[in-house]
Amino acid sequence: MQTVVTMMRFLSPCPRSRWQVPGDLSQTSEDQSLSDFEISNRALINVWIPSVFLRGKATNAFHVYQVYIRIKDDEWNVYRRYTEFRGLHHKLQSKYPQVRAYNFPPKKAIGNKDAKFVEERRKQLQDYLRNVMNKVIQMVPEFAASPKKETLVQLMPFFVDIAPPGEPLNKNSRPKGPSRFPKLSRGHPRETTRNMEPQSGDL
Repeated sequence: MQTVVTMMRFLSPCPRSRWQVPGDLSQTSEDQSLSDFEISNRALINVWIPSVFLRGKATNAFHVYQVYIRIKDDEWNVYRRYTEFRGLHHKLQSKYPQVRAYNFPPKKAIGNKDAKFVEERRKQLQDYLRNVMNKVIQMVPEFAASPKKETLVQLMPFFVDIAPPGEPLNKNSRPKGPSRFPKLSRGHPRETTRNMEPQSGDL
């Protein structure tokens, strides 16, 4: 089974809020046209979770979520498991009590092998990440003063671009040879990615 996820380009939807990381602008009746937005009002940071990959086998299987981040002309991918998202949530709750207002997608032990559930979880994590980052960034003037990758990584180590789980590392902490995970780039704002394996296993 293959799930195709269409990548879109996101722009800040409201000139009055330079902090907002906009929602999904996919091609549906509920979506807004990109013509409604101005390039000059682009959000400080853009975040997508375009794909989910199954790693491991049988009882040791787990899903890895691809997170694509863009700040101005800097863009990179990170790959995180659900447990890492949950760890981020707990840390942010402790540091920023305001984060508690956002619902984090709960763990599900039964029915998590369903492809529809995995796709819904991907969307939930993407929405959660955007909402939380909007809030945290508003409370950190350092990022507004210097919106760049280094500042974000220092603020949230979750976004450090390390090799995906299962990928070998060399002394420079980069995968040897071609990675099994896709890379997104600014040159492909509307890119289609496919899951490498059927959506099943422990989330």
